[in-house]
Amino acid sequence: MRSIVVECVVPTAPSRADEVKTMARSIGYDVVDTVIQHRKSLHHTYCIGPGKLDEVKQLTSEKEIEAVLFANRLPGSQVFKIQKVLGGTDINVIDRNMLILEVFDRRAMTKEAKLQIELAKLKYTFSWGKEFLRLKGILGEQVGWSGPGEYPYADYERGARKRISHVEKELRDVYAKKTTLREHRKELGFPIVALAGYTQSGKTTFFNRVVSEHKETGLGPFTTLSTYARRVDYNNGMDAFSFILIDSIGFIEDMHPIILKAFNTTLGEISNSDFILLFIDISEEEEIVFRKLTASNYTLKQIAPKVPLLICINKVDKSDESRVEEGKRLVSRVFPGIPQVTLSALKGRNTEEVLRLSYQHLNDGSKLETLELPTSS
Repeated sequence: MRSIVVECVVPTAPSRADEVKTMARSIGYDVVDTVIQHRKSLHHTYCIGPGKLDEVKQLTSEKEIEAVLFANRLPGSQVFKIQKVLGGTDINVIDRNMLILEVFDRRAMTKEAKLQIELAKLKYTFSWGKEFLRLKGILGEQVGWSGPGEYPYADYERGARKRISHVEKELRDVYAKKTTLREHRKELGFPIVALAGYTQSGKTTFFNRVVSEHKETGLGPFTTLSTYARRVDYNNGMDAFSFILIDSIGFIEDMHPIILKAFNTTLGEISNSDFILLFIDISEEEEIVFRKLTASNYTLKQIAPKVPLLICINKVDKSDESRVEEGKRLVSRVFPGIPQVTLSALKGRNTEEVLRLSYQHLNDGSKLETLELPTSS
C-alpha cells in the first residue's frame, strides 16, 4: 500500500517519524515520502496546520497515496476530519497507535495475542463511532427529543460493549491458565529469568542461542508478541542449576495505556520474575539509545519496580569502542548502580557471562561482579 508518513513535531516531544517508517515497512507499507512540520503546539483540528494538510492532500493525489500514517497520536475526531479533507474513505488515515496495533495484528500467532489486540482496538476506537456518525451528518438532524443518529450510535455502542465484555471474559480464562502455569513453575522450584527491553534490542536472538530455539527474528518491531518460556540447564563447573527463561514483547516509547493494558499478561511475566535481563541495543545513535533507556526505565518502574536486573549492553559487534564506552555511561546515568555487561547475542560473545551472572544472583544474591567484553576482540 503506497503511503506517506506525516508528523507534527513540537519542542516538548522527540520525532518518531523514522520509527513509524520502520514499523510500516516491516508489515508491507510502501512508504514513498515523509512530511514533517515543526510547530509550537499541535493544531487543535488537524494536528498539522491547514496549509500543511493541503500539501499532504496534493501529495496524495500526485503520488497515488492510499494511506497517510501519522507519527502522532490522533483522537477520533482528528482522524475523520483529516480524512474528510484528504478525500474521504479513499484515503486511510492511521495514527501511531493504530499502526502499532496493526503491527501487533500481523505478528499475532496465539489466541492470547489475538484477543489482546482485539481488545485494545475495541477500547482505543470506542469513542470513534459517535464522531464518525456526527461527521456523516446523522447526528445533526435534530428531530424532537433527539436526532435519528442517536439510534445508530446506541446500536454501535451496545455492540462494542458486548464484544468488549466477551473478549475480556475469554482473556480472563487465558489469564487463569497462565497464573496456574506460573504457580506450577514456582512449586517446581525453578526461578524465573525474564528478558526485557526495547523492541529489536536482541532479546529473541539471545533466547534462541541459549535455549537452542529458532524463533523468528529480524522481522522488524514486535516480532515477539506472546510469552515464550523454556527451561535452561546451566552448569558452572561445580553443580547443575536450572531456571526458566522467558522471552516477551518489547517495550516502546510512549505506548498508549490502553495498548499496554491489553498486554498485561505478557508484561506480567516480567513482573513475576525473579531476575530481569534488560537488553539495550548499543549500536544506535546516542540520542536514540538514551531515549530507549529512559523508556525502558519508565516501563520497568511501572510493572516490576522491585525485581533485580542486569543491563545487557547488546550488539557490540556493530559498535566501535568509543560508542560502547559512551553507551555504558548512558546506562549508568539512567540506571545508576545497576550492574551491566557487554555482549553480542548474534555472535554468541559473552552470552555465557550473562548466564553466569544470572546464576550468581539467583543462588546467593550477592552483588554481581561483571566482566566487560573487549570490543576489539
